[in-house]
Amino acid sequence: MTDEQPGSRRHGEGLMTGMTRGDPVWWSGGLDQSRPRPLVVVVTGALGGGRECLPLLTRLVRRGHAVVAARLSGVLRHTGRPGLPLSRLIDRYTRVALTERTSVIGFDLGGRLALGAALADTRIRVVQLVGAPVARLFDEPELLLSLPAHALDALVRVTGADRRELLPKVLGGLALRPETLYPLSGLVRVGYAADDPLTPPQDLALLKLTLEHCEFRAFAGERGTPPGGRAVRLWLLEGVTRRR
Repeated sequence: MTDEQPGSRRHGEGLMTGMTRGDPVWWSGGLDQSRPRPLVVVVTGALGGGRECLPLLTRLVRRGHAVVAARLSGVLRHTGRPGLPLSRLIDRYTRVALTERTSVIGFDLGGRLALGAALADTRIRVVQLVGAPVARLFDEPELLLSLPAHALDALVRVTGADRRELLPKVLGGLALRPETLYPLSGLVRVGYAADDPLTPPQDLALLKLTLEHCEFRAFAGERGTPPGGRAVRLWLLEGVTRRR
């Protein structure tokens, strides 16, 4: 996919103007000022390419949603306030979508940013996480650096770290604590694979014990990778539709 958003053009949706290489948005659809729809923001992950999201994005538009997909590398900044870029992104669409009913979907590291945004932005009613780390990976450098080489290289690319060894320092501030999660009153749906190192049991237990409204769904993964495929897409579609 490119910044010209071919997915939107193919489905007859209006294209945004003023796109630049530095813009985190790489796809949009269903944005219509005369008929605003509930907004869904999708944040791609470090380990999953944007093309894998296309079937999900187009189906969301067909089901009556305004959809914006953002590159993880474009919103992974302000580590002290990791939800800030997503909130600013939602601000941009107040005239063409129903942003007070926003749903955010985050894949792996993008899920952590989605949670951060929901903690600070009451417009986000539902957060759906797919293979998202929450605490342990950020707290334990040895666990982070034990990830497969391809995963470490992907994290280096999206974070802008100079090398793998700097990742614990770059990502260390992203660990969530119980006292931070308690105030989150919206629905959080968690999709995970049992053997995925990004979602250790400690993270799942943390979410279960601290979140008021949460749901969990285990999916089959391949060789310790985050879940993906049709089953995950159908589960995400269900979550977005239910909130209406």
